[in-house]
Amino acid sequence: MEADESRWAPRSSKALDVITTSAGSTPASSDKITKHFGTIMNNKFNLIQTNAVLEDESIKPYHKIISRPIAADIIRETLEKLRTQLKNNDNLSYSKEDIIKLCEIEIKNKANLPIKKVINATGTIMHTNLGRSPIDSEVWDSVRELNINSNNLEYNINNESRGIRGEFVYSLLSKLTCAEDALVVNNNAAAVFLILKTLASNKEVIVSRGEQVQIGGGFRIPDILKEASAKLIEVGTTNIVDIKDYEEAITENTAMILKVHTSNFKIRGFVKSPSLKKLRETIPDNIALVYDEGAGIFDESMSEEEHIKYALKSGADLVCFSGDKMFSSVQAGIIVGKKKYIEKIYKHPLMRAFRCGKTVLSILEKSIIKRLNTEGNFKGYCETLLSIDKEIIKQKALKIIENIEGFEVVEEDIETGGGAMPDTFYPSYAISFRPKDIKSVIKFMHNLDVPIIPKVKKDSVLMYVITINDEDINYIKEVLIQIKDNYF
Repeated sequence: MEADESRWAPRSSKALDVITTSAGSTPASSDKITKHFGTIMNNKFNLIQTNAVLEDESIKPYHKIISRPIAADIIRETLEKLRTQLKNNDNLSYSKEDIIKLCEIEIKNKANLPIKKVINATGTIMHTNLGRSPIDSEVWDSVRELNINSNNLEYNINNESRGIRGEFVYSLLSKLTCAEDALVVNNNAAAVFLILKTLASNKEVIVSRGEQVQIGGGFRIPDILKEASAKLIEVGTTNIVDIKDYEEAITENTAMILKVHTSNFKIRGFVKSPSLKKLRETIPDNIALVYDEGAGIFDESMSEEEHIKYALKSGADLVCFSGDKMFSSVQAGIIVGKKKYIEKIYKHPLMRAFRCGKTVLSILEKSIIKRLNTEGNFKGYCETLLSIDKEIIKQKALKIIENIEGFEVVEEDIETGGGAMPDTFYPSYAISFRPKDIKSVIKFMHNLDVPIIPKVKKDSVLMYVITINDEDINYIKEVLIQIKDNYF
């Protein structure tokens, strides 16, 4: 036995609870175990327990990140991988340090799964995979106290009785959009489904062929209609639909005309589609005109599409949209429009399944109040960034790469993302560099304590500056220095 080895007492006599150790070198990753390391499973060697690895100082910090039990499971799985290989090779050995390092590699991979802060440098402002619009810090701070204490979520203080969940939020939304009434569910897909299920179950819904969209995650308009027990009636072609197409498709079983914002694509060229106003003037009053606006656009200067207020003014009976896109709040499905339809949806049994809790409703409430108090001058997250002068973005990029060789500032277009304004791009700037191995540097950036998510374009890595917060600039500079020293 070597003099520098220590002994650990096993928790049980089971062979799978322990692994023997001796001196060895640290492998680059656990998938190279077979090639590099092993140990002889006999009494000549000391034994290390799962718990000994779990309580090592390099492993302990991960208890708070992924939980102690999950870390223990990963350690056991890693040790089992080692044992499997050891049975076939008596000439390989591990030191205690080898084992801990291997376990830490696997645990660190798992530690990237919990939701954490990342730096969005993709050039897509409201990146769906990166949480869309960040919640306003002032709004977030204002709801902390009520969320960590009891609150009047469903209690009417004035009447000393049970209240209506979200009642004040609904009144705020009505004021903001000039709608008769409003309702909130947990996301816009739920909003579309609940509208269809309530108003068009076992009835016909007319949808243009050019608006039968599929968005990320497999959300398809035809599938949603099917699940809601509504019959899809297709009209027009991919690029052309006339008011006559809608008129000819209407039957006594028609419950709704559904207009859908094409959130992730744009058809250009020979394109025609009637406006909401034209549809409302043409179709019978008993047929609901519903607009799935999706993006939550209030600023008419931001898009050619019919924004929320205009859609309602043009005759849409209901408009639904997301709370965390251009609306710059929390994820929610917001429905605004005619009171007679809102009341039916509210009373549907599935409303309880889709309702929001205190955190969503309180954030949404404070977000709307902030909008209302700006008297029409409110700019959400995306609008605020797009209003920044291009030269300011350039100077910010130059400041980040100052005195760091190998990086340059280049002109690159950005997009809103989040299914808001497809095929619309805005001129901006990005930091560009060409590492020796793009895959290696991307992996390095992803595995940082605060991961940086860039964009790869041909043989270059681009870091778009517009979404980098000022408080992260020094951190970014330090990362770029590490990249220069290790990947150029």
